[in-house]
Amino acid sequence: MKDYWLAKLISSVDEVDSRKRLQKSIYLLQRAGCPLKCDYLLHYYGPYSFELAGLIDQLDAAHIIEETPEQLGTSVVRYRSKITKKGNQVLNSFEKSPEGQQFQGAIAPFIPQFKKLNQEDAWVLELAATVAYYFDGSWKDAQTQTAGFKRIHIRDNKLLLAVKLAKGFAGTQ
Repeated sequence: MKDYWLAKLISSVDEVDSRKRLQKSIYLLQRAGCPLKCDYLLHYYGPYSFELAGLIDQLDAAHIIEETPEQLGTSVVRYRSKITKKGNQVLNSFEKSPEGQQFQGAIAPFIPQFKKLNQEDAWVLELAATVAYYFDGSWKDAQTQTAGFKRIHIRDNKLLLAVKLAKGFAGTQ
């Protein structure tokens, strides 16, 4: 019931400002045990799931969520996502069923984390997801090896914040 879980997470916030934020947030939540279980691979901006992108498209096509394009440059578009009125009605109706209550219970622990990730600095979130992708287990090594990132990408202390954020989602994927 991945479509329900994704719609439920999106419904918990006013808006998700980009697909990239959705990709990184869901990746980190899955590492913490979130039941979505989308397959990820390493992409240009960190972990990326074609499966999750397809779910977003399906929810948009069904008018459960609404994606609003925002032109950022000549060939750069960011999509803002929010739940629709119809989406809220579908969620509420489904959650009245025994199956819906079971699925709601499975996603409920991850809603506060999703809300926090939705407020996180986008660069820190992208770095955290990438660091988490590379460093499964040894956080001592992660901090040592990311020192090289810091020399290449000087962005205040955002890399250290990203490592700290990644550590918070250190469960298994």
